[in-house]
Amino acid sequence: MINKETIAAPATSSSGLGAIFLVRISGKESIDIVENIFRPVNSRKILRNQKSHSVHLGYLSNNGKDLDQVLVSLFRYPHSYTGEDMVEISCHGSSYIRDKLLQLLIEKGARMARPGEFTMRAFINGKMDLSQAEAVADLIYAESEYSHRIAMMQMRGGIFPIIKELRKELIQFASILELELDFSEENVEFYSKEDLYKLLDKLENKLKGLIDSFSLGNAIKQGVSVVLVGAPNSGKSTLFNALLKENRAIVSKIPGTTRDVIEESLILDGIRFRFIDTAGIRQTEDDIEKISIQKTIEIIRKAQLIIYLFDATSFEEERILNDISKIRASRIFIVANKIDIANKIDLKMIKIDLSSFFQISAKLGIGINGLKNALSNFVDRKILDQKMVITQWRHYEAFIGTLDSIYEIRKGIERGLSEDLIAMDIRQALHFLGEVTGDVSTDNLLENIFSKFCIGK
Repeated sequence: MINKETIAAPATSSSGLGAIFLVRISGKESIDIVENIFRPVNSRKILRNQKSHSVHLGYLSNNGKDLDQVLVSLFRYPHSYTGEDMVEISCHGSSYIRDKLLQLLIEKGARMARPGEFTMRAFINGKMDLSQAEAVADLIYAESEYSHRIAMMQMRGGIFPIIKELRKELIQFASILELELDFSEENVEFYSKEDLYKLLDKLENKLKGLIDSFSLGNAIKQGVSVVLVGAPNSGKSTLFNALLKENRAIVSKIPGTTRDVIEESLILDGIRFRFIDTAGIRQTEDDIEKISIQKTIEIIRKAQLIIYLFDATSFEEERILNDISKIRASRIFIVANKIDIANKIDLKMIKIDLSSFFQISAKLGIGINGLKNALSNFVDRKILDQKMVITQWRHYEAFIGTLDSIYEIRKGIERGLSEDLIAMDIRQALHFLGEVTGDVSTDNLLENIFSKFCIGK
């Protein structure tokens, strides 16, 4: 698992021109390799003799020929990102200089790093746990304020204290059972069943809180999916364009124009929303349109929020309520469009939930800001500010496994199973928690996680 080779990779984008290009090198030979191609301005300075966290001005040099003036930053074991000797070289962004620098590093003994290899070494060398390492990738790919905030919280080890406390309580539970087993012949009871159940209740509540946070955390990370649904010509594509303030979807009076799914993102008050325009749902004999409608139904099932749009010029409440009952979504905004040319809808007479009912003109922009405000308020930011939120499927599944093990422990106590059998379920719960932090891991798991990182990180 621990590779002793010295690795090198760009830490900044290698596409296009840039003022500065940064290359990082990590490994036992990193300082010696860089010293072979670096001529300091102060010729008396020998790089291998310099202190950690020091910066040195000099020239990138090859066979006595200077290629560029560079800055070399030195980070010594174990006080570096990877926990190994590390060097970072800042050169100018010329493609020729960039290529030559990487070529020289490889010639002198380094090899190109694999995606995520720097962070993998940081994990292996104990600089961070696995959940923190995953948060590094989340931070790089964060596209909104709140996805960035969650990634920062996790990268600082936000989930680790929670898991540490869960593990501590499980180990305490196991110790109690061990004592009961050791003194079973003396009929000594160290803990009442009521006390054990209280401890299990505490563990269950903590795990359920983490598990319940995943739907919100994953939505923040991926973007809250909002699907526009309605009959053909209800104005879905016009609303889609109005929300994005650009002509992204084709607008036509001909029913069934939208055949494929169109998706675009918009940041509202620090939250990314993914708006999805879909084919209008209706009875049709067109085979292609049937496929589009089936796609719409599949997307509806996965969406966090549905905007059901109808044409206010042909308001039929029973038909609308019937359509909504078929959608089977947890949250629906009901939107009356074309109110600029429709008769006024008497809100006192309708049965629709008015807290999620909006009247707009997508064409003229009437009511769009109110709809956007409702979308923004759809995400409870207080939850994000008050507690830890998980965003990784891997963590979610591990916590589900832990909770299932807790249920088995409870069943074992209720059935009067022996302490050694119950202890097996406790060990299983500890195993699942260890998977989150990386205390329990496999080569395949690590390869899968770190392969998603960019090269140089």
